[in-house]
This record gives sequence, structure tokens and C-alpha cells, in this order.
Amino acid sequence: MASSQQCLDHLILFVPANTATQLPEVPSFFSDNFTLTPGGFHADGATSNILILLADGCYIELISFINPSLAPDHWWGPEASFVGWKDWCLTNSLSLEKNYKAVKDTHSEPIKGGRKRADGVDVAWAVTFPKGEKGGQSVRGKVPFFCHDLTPRSVRVPIDKTKTTHPCGAIGISRLTIVVRDQAMLDETRNIYDAVIGSAGEKVDAGFEFKLGRVHEVETRDTGAKVILRLPKNEEDQGRVEERGFWYGDVVLLTNAKSRRSGRSAERLDSGERDGGVGGVWLEHT
Repeated sequence: MASSQQCLDHLILFVPANTATQLPEVPSFFSDNFTLTPGGFHADGATSNILILLADGCYIELISFINPSLAPDHWWGPEASFVGWKDWCLTNSLSLEKNYKAVKDTHSEPIKGGRKRADGVDVAWAVTFPKGEKGGQSVRGKVPFFCHDLTPRSVRVPIDKTKTTHPCGAIGISRLTIVVRDQAMLDETRNIYDAVIGSAGEKVDAGFEFKLGRVHEVETRDTGAKVILRLPKNEEDQGRVEERGFWYGDVVLLTNAKSRRSGRSAERLDSGERDGGVGGVWLEHT
């Protein structure tokens, strides 16, 4: 990881809690296709998690609200019953202080946090959230936050071959998409990304593409994950942005499986409401 390059750290995905364990109820399309790593309970008593660790160092964090009364004022609130992609996080090898200095125009001062793993080990970190009330609640998912480890990263993200070997062959994140309602919001968000990511987005159809680094290199023709920021393309997109003005989802994971067709082949795992769709989980075979 380059000294100041922004890398995709993890993605936040909310699912309901299991009433017996108070841990996330993992949808079958995840448990059938991925190796699950036990998480634990966050120190604030509001949420619990289970992790899907990827070889590129990023991970998907399945989270559930276990105390619904805390959801309205929580940075991932206000709805305790929300299901789907909620947020995405960046990291780098800058110090916590230097990173904050670089993003203080758009982000608030870092907040320390932690949780106890299922094996009893304490994990500590500091997060730098977008500016706004309740930890920037209104823009979570549109503007990324940052995470810097106070305990070794290997404590929070215990990468090893066993945990990162998945039945579906996933090795890392290819891209994720943010759709915004209009040109004004596109321009505003693009300027934030330019500053926060540290490089200008490349013009693509209906928007811009931003490139991020990987915490760990993997064998792929892609040098890093991509963030697609764009305008709505159809009625479905228009519906997605109607409530909040933006939508975040369609997370595409790279696999180590070769496509049987020329070019790339992608398949969707969460097939909509019938199977409890969460906003797009895709596998891309290269």
C-alpha cells in the first residue's frame, strides 16, 4: 500500500439480527458462497457483526442492530430495520492525524471505537466520519469514511488463507456504484471524491470512475477497486434515489475463476426480493 494511497478497507452491509444469538442472520447466498469469520459485539452496544475477509485485504462487514432504540441517533441509523449496503470505508498508511488534516474540509475529527472478538480479543480503531449531524448520518454511503487501526490491523482483519478461501472463488472487490439524483449532486460529490481520494475521476457513461488501491495485491488485471459515481440511467435508478437523493450498491467481487466467454462474465448472487436481495452482490469472472 502506497504511503498516502487510498485503499478500500471494508464495506458495510446491514442484515437482520438472529434473535437467539444477536449476531447477523447471514443470507444463504452469502453462507453458501463465502467463508464466514466470526466478528462480535461493538463496544457501543448498538450492533454486532460477522466478517467476510478477502485476499486483497478488504472485507465485507455484515452488521445488525441489536438495540433498535439506539438506531435513530446512530451514524448508521435512523432505521434499525434497514437491510442492504450502507457504507464504505477507506484506509491508508498515513497517521490518523495526518489523514484528518488532509480531509478536514469534509470530515469530522476521528472517533475511537472498538469491539470484543468472539475469542475475547479486544480490537481498537479510530474512524473519521463525514461532517454532519449524528456522524454524517445523512450522507453515509455517499461519502466514504476512514478507519485507522489502534491495535494491529491483523487483529481487526485476521487475513489468512483459510479465512480468504471462498467457495465462489472471490479474491477482492472489483467495483461499487453510487447513483446520485441530479447533475448538481454529481458535481458536488465528484469534487469531494477528487479531494478525498486524491485523484480526479475519469469520465465514463453518465458519470465518473475513481480508482482505489488494494491493501494486499492479488493476481488480477485490475490494479485496484473502482468506485462508479453516476446519474440515474433508468426508472429503477430513479426509484433508488427518490428517498435519499442517492443510492449505493451493486458491489462486484473479483473471482479467480476464468470466464468461459470472451471478456468478462458477471453473475448476481442476491436475486432480488424473493431471496432477500441486499442491493446487488455480483461475482465477476476474469
